[in-house]
Amino acid sequence: MRFFSHISPNFYWLTFQVKCRILDKMRILFFTLCITLLLVACGSDELPEPTKTKPNYFPDAVGSRWVYRNADGSEWIREVIDRKDSQDQDYLTFTYKPSITETEIDFLNPTFFSVNQNQILFDVGEQIDRYIQTDLLTSVKDEFEGLEVNVTLEQITYPDLVFLQIPLISNSQWNVLNAEVNGNISLQNLTLLNFPFEVHFMVEGVVLSEETIESPVGMFETTFQIKYNTKIMQTVLSNEVSIIRDQTIWFVPYIGIVKIEDERGISELIEYNLQ
Repeated sequence: MRFFSHISPNFYWLTFQVKCRILDKMRILFFTLCITLLLVACGSDELPEPTKTKPNYFPDAVGSRWVYRNADGSEWIREVIDRKDSQDQDYLTFTYKPSITETEIDFLNPTFFSVNQNQILFDVGEQIDRYIQTDLLTSVKDEFEGLEVNVTLEQITYPDLVFLQIPLISNSQWNVLNAEVNGNISLQNLTLLNFPFEVHFMVEGVVLSEETIESPVGMFETTFQIKYNTKIMQTVLSNEVSIIRDQTIWFVPYIGIVKIEDERGISELIEYNLQ
C-alpha cells in the first residue's frame, strides 16, 4: 500500500482524460457506421443495372443479327431466331433476308447450327438433298431429254459440317465435311433403265492468318482469316464431274463473320446487334 500512496493525483487525472478520448473516438466510429448503414438501406430500393454478359466465341443468342453488303451494293441479313429440338443435340435456327436461292449450294449459310465447347457445327443435310434434287437431277434430265427421270437416295445420316474449331489457331487445318451420297436414277420408271450414282462432298478448312482488319463496323485487332475449299465429285454412268469452290471468311471472336470472299465478290459486315 505504500507504493500506491505515493502516486500523484495528476496521474489519475491523466488516465481519466485518456479514457475519455478513447470513448469519444468510439462514439464517432459508432455514429459513422450507423450513418453508412442508413445510407445503404435507403438506396436498397434502387436495383443495380444488369450487367450484359459477353457473347459466346461464336455468338448464338436468339435475336442476334448481322447485316452484310455485297459487292453490287445489295444487302442481306442473317439472324438467330429460335431453337430446334433434336434427339442428338440442340440446334439453333438461322433466318435470311432475302431468302437464299434454293438452287444455290452454300455450306457456310446453313439453316440450323449448334455450338458446343470445342466446335461450331452446321447442319447441311437439306443443302445436300437440294443439290441432288436440283443440280444432279437437272444434269441428268439434260442428258436424257424427253424421258421421265426420278432420283432415289439410299438412307443416310449426314454428318454435321465443322465450321470452326474453338479456339482458332493460326495455320491449323481440319476436315470440315466428308459426306458420301449414293442412290439410283431411273428412266421412265423402268427397272432396266435404272442406274446408280455417287456424289462425294468434301470440305477442308485452314486458318491462314491472324491479323488486324478494318471494316465498316470498326477495327478488329484479332481477326482470323479462314479459307474453305469445297470439292464435289459426282459419278453418273461412269462419267465423273468435279466441282471446286473456294470461300474465304474473316472471323472475329465474340463478334462473328465480318467479311466473306468468293467467286461472287466480297461481302462485308455493315451492322450487327448481339443479344
